[in-house]
Amino acid sequence: MAWENMKSMGFIPTLEETLEELKMTRNALSVESKVRPGTVNEIFKGDAKQVNFQTLAAIIDTLNRAGFEKGTSRKFTVEDVFKYDARTKKSAE
Repeated sequence: MAWENMKSMGFIPTLEETLEELKMTRNALSVESKVRPGTVNEIFKGDAKQVNFQTLAAIIDTLNRAGFEKGTSRKFTVEDVFKYDARTKKSAE
């Protein structure tokens, strides 16, 4: 089976809305989380073929730190990066 991207596997990127809420750029997220800009962009667009747990933790930790600095009590989770909906998964042919 060939590697497929997030969207084709039923994962829906939500990072755009999260960054808008925090008034944060992809570049700022990349710099502050120490995650490659290309990786952040792939997750943002739903083009990532795999996501490392260490990378995901770094992104979520950075979102929470940014939220704390902006005075929000909201806790960011994996669903603020992407969500899973099996109904959007493309079936294997």
